[in-house]
Amino acid sequence: MTAPNDLDRQLQAFLTDGPTELPDPSFDAVRDRMETTRQRIVIGPWRFPDMNKLVPIGLGAAAVVVAIFIGIQLLGPPASGGVGGAPSVTPTATPSPTPIGGTVDYQLDGAPATTTVDAVADGASVSGTAVTTLSAGTHTIRLECAARDGDTSAFGGTIEQTTLPGERAGGWSAVIVRDGSPQQIGIWLSDPKSEGSDCDGWLASIDLAEIGLENFQPVESGALVPPPDPAP
Repeated sequence: MTAPNDLDRQLQAFLTDGPTELPDPSFDAVRDRMETTRQRIVIGPWRFPDMNKLVPIGLGAAAVVVAIFIGIQLLGPPASGGVGGAPSVTPTATPSPTPIGGTVDYQLDGAPATTTVDAVADGASVSGTAVTTLSAGTHTIRLECAARDGDTSAFGGTIEQTTLPGERAGGWSAVIVRDGSPQQIGIWLSDPKSEGSDCDGWLASIDLAEIGLENFQPVESGALVPPPDPAP
């Protein structure tokens, strides 16, 4: 078969013998055609994003957010002050004053008597009043001190007012209580105040354990909460 070979030789001869440059009219026509034809600019090649890469990145970010959230839930919010901040100080609770005393009824010289101690103890300090009502009158002490010796305790202070015969305001007085069932109560009516003495010093001069039982009356109803033991 020689047809393809003859065609190849004819094309080769045409290209070899043909003109190497376009004639001026042909060149001008081609240039005009190019200038009047819009150029199509293509930026490429066009590619779709690789979804296999985007998805793992999104899942990784979500995993980080979940891990941070779980960490916050487990660890709780950061402590106030942060690094270098002032340490938090827990305030020390101030102990409240302790109510002491109460109301007791008893007999004195065959007549009803009542003593009401309305007081509070704040450490070694005692404040309040002790009011004793007898058939002969009323005796009120402004409490300033307290003491305890074994099973006997005392509330002491200054006589604020009294209507008992032979008594005057201004001296020392005390309500003395002995533990037991029933409690025993006695009233130390009055002692003059010596120059320079104070309530604690006066009460300390009394030997509470040596006061005879004949000076006490059994409580018929009620009870007196004794003062706390003095600080060592």
